[in-house]
Amino acid sequence: HRVDRRQRQMCIRDSFLISLKVFSQTKNPEISANSFLFSFKESSYLISGDSIYRNLETDKWIGTKHNLAINNYVFLENNSKGYLMHSSGGILYQFDGTKFDRLDDSFIFNSQYQSFPFLHNNNIYNFGGYGLFTFKNILTYFNLSKKETEIVPIKTPTSKQPLGRKKMFSQLDGNELFIGPGLAYNADVEYGNKKVQFINDYWKLDLIEKEWSKLGEGKVYLKNHIYHLIYHYENKILVLSDESIFTVDIKNNKASFYQNSNKDFIKGVEKVRGRIIYNKSKKGFYAILFKGDNSGKLTFITSDDLLGAKFTTEKLYKKEVNIIFWFGTGIGLFLVFIFVLVFKKKTNIQKIKLIREKIKGLLTTEEDHLLSLIEEFYPNYIKFPELMDVFDSHLSYENKKKKLRTALYQMEEKISKTLNSKSKIFIERKNKEDLRIKEIRIK
Repeated sequence: HRVDRRQRQMCIRDSFLISLKVFSQTKNPEISANSFLFSFKESSYLISGDSIYRNLETDKWIGTKHNLAINNYVFLENNSKGYLMHSSGGILYQFDGTKFDRLDDSFIFNSQYQSFPFLHNNNIYNFGGYGLFTFKNILTYFNLSKKETEIVPIKTPTSKQPLGRKKMFSQLDGNELFIGPGLAYNADVEYGNKKVQFINDYWKLDLIEKEWSKLGEGKVYLKNHIYHLIYHYENKILVLSDESIFTVDIKNNKASFYQNSNKDFIKGVEKVRGRIIYNKSKKGFYAILFKGDNSGKLTFITSDDLLGAKFTTEKLYKKEVNIIFWFGTGIGLFLVFIFVLVFKKKTNIQKIKLIREKIKGLLTTEEDHLLSLIEEFYPNYIKFPELMDVFDSHLSYENKKKKLRTALYQMEEKISKTLNSKSKIFIERKNKEDLRIKEIRIK
């Protein structure tokens, strides 16, 4: 029994030693050249070298081996799932908070570096980026059944799509993708003289119809090409640079700038994707600060300490004016005005003749016959007894009189609606020679 007990103790000890090799708890995770931070649900993670660390508390981390086949990353998530992708596209892992499961049967694309990956209807999309010597304006998605990435066909003609760009302001809202300024070549400059610069226009892509529309042109907010973008910060884009710190809300055309921001802190963060991230549950940011000896330190700063207070808000862009649309609308309104002006000056008889065939289609045979007789006598009055002859001869005088009165009433109602007129169409009077007889004419 003593031997068995001693063996069990040794096994427990060996098991504990093995677990320490696999899981190590530390306040200072090792920082390597490919270190990458991301947040998933309420936790934040650090990938560094061959290890991944998860924060237990603000300053405590637990690490294990990750066994990933890539060392250049981008992370995206929704409420239940997280995905780690090679930053140029191609290789893709699903992450559940503890382990990575590879989803693709593909390779590193080297095509969409510094792009905007996002999730829509549980599909993984990726817009723009740079690779293979060109800036991209393509939209790709991961086909789970094929385990490969494919290009999404866009209906909008190429000439009416945004220029390719990388590291752009990007925002997803429902079924709409919004993109703004990013780095690209100016298309108007000859290739040999092209330089990377900011493209400062704003666009919207309907993800259902697959159609682009331009929102407008904006101003230059950044002079330096070195800056951080934190997407999904309070449903906006947070821009962190040595010059200024501000949020961008493309959908609502708003930029909000912070006062008293800790720009010195941002200056200490290497301007590479994944060196600073936001943790919503802790209301702050994890960042890797690099020292003078090229070593790195993982640190945490609250939102208030980093951002300071908002102090100005302004429009991001001047909305695009569709000249052709407004010119066409103006011409249309002018023609309607002329038509109404001319039409209103016409008499009832002229208006009726202009659309006589349309009115005829609304009248019964008897009503149309009555209107023809009234038109024929215009501008004179026609007596009721002459109109009553339209009806069957076997009817009594009283019946004919009732049918005539009903027909005249219905005629006037139909003609008034057709002419969109509220005034009387006909006028009646008693015959001057025989006051017992009524007569009628078009007013």
